Amino acid sequence: MTPLPQLCSTKAPRVHLVVLDGGQTPRSGLAVPPGFLARTIDGRRGKTKAGLLAEFARALEFPSDSGRNWDAFEELLADLEWLPAKGYLLIVRHADQLLTRDPEDYDVFIDILRGVAEEWATPRQGEPKRPAVPFHVCLVVGRGRERARSDWRVPRLSIERKTQ
Repeated sequence: MTPLPQLCSTKAPRVHLVVLDGGQTPRSGLAVPPGFLARTIDGRRGKTKAGLLAEFARALEFPSDSGRNWDAFEELLADLEWLPAKGYLLIVRHADQLLTRDPEDYDVFIDILRGVAEEWATPRQGEPKRPAVPFHVCLVVGRGRERARSDWRVPRLSIERKTQ
């Protein structure tokens, strides 16, 4: 399966809502571009801010001594030097359950993801130098669960393939 062109790009949008039909899995609909690091985060473990930060730390192998707060989360996502790749694809399954116990933190979470993706998309001129790198986050829900949140604050990404 060919990766979606949007996921290979550094252009916005970089945080997406993906709605799966029954029987589809994130990996069946989202082909990982060559050279990309893909990690899956379980939204069921991220019902609270603490749970969400711990789940990202697990999935992305954050250093054990790193802080578990929004500032540290943002810094670690923008770094990932311990996981070098040509691009990053984070797949958040069961995204309808994200921060359901701490709903006031959802906007902060999305703002951080957008900011980090923008940072990755901008070439770094300082030391160390780095080209623009695609960084995408897909919030994945099953069909019917896309209404679990009145405003996801991210555009929907169609994973349907055109047949020729």
